[in-house]
Amino acid sequence: MNMRSDPAGSPNREPQEKKKWVDPVAALLMALATLSTAWCSFESAAWTRQSNRLMNEFNGLERKAGLLTMQGTQQATIHVAMFMQLLAAQQAGNEKLVNFYVERFPPDVRKAYDAWMAEKPLENPNADPHPFVPNLYEMRGSREAADTSAKAAKSQREAGSAGSISGQYLANTVLFATVLFFANASTKFEQRRVRVVAFLFAVAVFVFALLRTAMLPR
Repeated sequence: MNMRSDPAGSPNREPQEKKKWVDPVAALLMALATLSTAWCSFESAAWTRQSNRLMNEFNGLERKAGLLTMQGTQQATIHVAMFMQLLAAQQAGNEKLVNFYVERFPPDVRKAYDAWMAEKPLENPNADPHPFVPNLYEMRGSREAADTSAKAAKSQREAGSAGSISGQYLANTVLFATVLFFANASTKFEQRRVRVVAFLFAVAVFVFALLRTAMLPR
């Protein structure tokens, strides 16, 4: 009597049946990982551009602050030289030359000089040593230079922060690439335990990477 083998009783039938759920779920996981990789790559590039823009802004502001400081120092040097000439003329008793220098002081220097003279420096030992102390004289452009330097420092901090965010998005693309590898590998293994472990690992990495991505600014 001939016995016809039942296809349902084939030894490969059960593993194939158990493997059916892996392929579509793994394909969905790989599709999501691919989309997530593209999104992270886009965000990483965008944050890199912002970091570069902020660094360019920082460099421009630093140059402006340096120029303002240099110009203010040059002008202060001229003002001090005029004041020294005034003292020399006063020491020589040449009041005409003294008045000549006083009348040609710029308004801010004249204001500091008048305030200093009001302290009676020749009689008052507690008077300021000269008119160019901070409470009497302010170097031209010093406030603007300080404000510009503060803006430059802010741009530098923001550039560093943007660069860090870009790096985190780039790191997430590596995680999603890992998901793609293990999700694809899970469909290739014949042993059920190895297949399930590879797939669950891919899911775990995907969830972790997704949470990291969700926590980052956009």
